[in-house]
Amino acid sequence: MKITRPKLYEFLSENGFIIIFIVWCLFLAIYTPPFRTMSNLMTVLRQVSIIGIVAIGECLIVLMGSGMDISLAATLGLSGVIVATAIAGGFPIFTAVLAGIVLGGMVGLFNGVLVTRVRINGLVVTLGMMYALEGLGFVLTKGQTISSDGILTLAPLSRGYLGPVPVPVLLLFAAYGIAHYILNYTVFGAHTYALGNNERASWLSGINIDRLRLFSYMIAGLLAGFGGLMQTARMGSATAGMGSEFLFPILTAVILAGVSLSGGKGRILNVLIGAIFLATIANGLILLNVPIYIQKIVSGCILVAALSLDRLRNIRG
Repeated sequence: MKITRPKLYEFLSENGFIIIFIVWCLFLAIYTPPFRTMSNLMTVLRQVSIIGIVAIGECLIVLMGSGMDISLAATLGLSGVIVATAIAGGFPIFTAVLAGIVLGGMVGLFNGVLVTRVRINGLVVTLGMMYALEGLGFVLTKGQTISSDGILTLAPLSRGYLGPVPVPVLLLFAAYGIAHYILNYTVFGAHTYALGNNERASWLSGINIDRLRLFSYMIAGLLAGFGGLMQTARMGSATAGMGSEFLFPILTAVILAGVSLSGGKGRILNVLIGAIFLATIANGLILLNVPIYIQKIVSGCILVAALSLDRLRNIRG
């Protein structure tokens, strides 16, 4: 059977990065024996947990054709600071945890209001929000690390085990199981894809597109807030800029996974694979003793490749 160019485009845009991922893993398994150990696998999945969970919210926004929310990493950072500051200030653990997650949801809600009610471009809104949140984090911390013995009580959230599996890994797969079900088997999921495919047709069919977008931004913010909690638990402390390291992998995991920037196309489980792919790249380069500056070059090439795949999807469409 002859493979036509459109079919080849479709196959590469949807599965190209998975093929590269498999080849990369085989290479590492052969040339770096430590890579194929169970302990290393759990380490990779643990590293993926925060990025993967926050990337679910990013995926929702991109699927709706709302552009990208580049404030999620900063939301993660500020939420972590709020949790650590509240605990260090003597607030009960539950109150501090709730405050951090709710803050994330409020940031997402505010972003959604500006996008849906004020009609400001989502990229502009979230860019401004990113800088505002990072600045607020430095104001609250005065540029210092927030730490206390109380924060260590959160350690099981990032370092605990349930049987042989780390708690963050269980949370990661539980989050993707729920997201997969919602996007594929609920009205919300159907409306999300419909909005991304054709906004006017969705509006004519009676879908409240503003409410849908608002809700998605809020979900993304809540997930970022939870990510901030997990990062604070992992570090045992919080700093104002701790979210910045997550911006690149969150965005790249979503694009790399085949979620089209024009909206309406993409699979949530591919986002999980994309996040794991990025983690294995970093893990593999470390095992291969590649210098840190070379790792940055590789990371930049991955972003270019991810954007190229998105362009391939647009040509096919």
